[in-house]
Amino acid sequence: MILSLAFSLLVALFWLGKFRKMDKYEKEPERLIFFAFLGGVLATIPSILFEIPLQIIRQSEFMLQNLLLSFLWVGMVEEFFKYLAVRLTVYRSSQFNEVMDGMIYMVSAALGFAATENVGYMLGFGFSVGIPRAILSYLAHVSFSAILGYYMAKTKLEGRSGWLWIGFTVAVSFHWFYNLFFIMGTIHGLEVFNLLGMMIWATGLIFTFILIKKAQAVSPFRTAHILPKRFTRKCQACGKTVSSKAWICHHCGEPLTLDEEEVTLKA
Repeated sequence: MILSLAFSLLVALFWLGKFRKMDKYEKEPERLIFFAFLGGVLATIPSILFEIPLQIIRQSEFMLQNLLLSFLWVGMVEEFFKYLAVRLTVYRSSQFNEVMDGMIYMVSAALGFAATENVGYMLGFGFSVGIPRAILSYLAHVSFSAILGYYMAKTKLEGRSGWLWIGFTVAVSFHWFYNLFFIMGTIHGLEVFNLLGMMIWATGLIFTFILIKKAQAVSPFRTAHILPKRFTRKCQACGKTVSSKAWICHHCGEPLTLDEEEVTLKA
């Protein structure tokens, strides 16, 4: 139990560190990252409860129709509760102020969810099952949720609920077919299904990185970071980079104090 827990948590922290590096212009506070991660851990409880009836159906008869419907439901349930983990914890924070934030917070929730799920699989099927899941399942959860996080952030920042429905549709579709193809491959022993599952997995990751690039490009905090150093300075309150001509820190909202030289010139 302790070994499975430690391994699953270390894998989650490893991937979280990798994805946090992509939040280049305004890092999110660690306490909010923790809240989103913890929300993802707790999200596994209602997800399991909602999926119990489908476990019974799948064990009774492996019909294609049953698999299609059950894995659609699994995708909907898990993506909804990961979304709820962010919506009920950090969504209203003033720090959630750019598109990239939605992706980072959803990735945090997804890794909390994936780590908890992985502990269960390792306890049920042995430690060895956690090794391939450390790449496949973790990154699948990350990519599906990051896609949803992108559109969640656009919904918050632009006030258009249609973006959220697009995010849910794309995330659930990836999740649905990823699970379906790998389970079909396991049941029937056909590599073609596993290959299709890998294609869905890779496509989800590629799409995630495309959205990350788009989120970085539209970041309102990008300008201060691409200016030459002589045109920037550090905020005294939060220590982040701002334009030397700014009067208010666009990261923390605190007024910026003027250097003695600037005060003399302005006087």
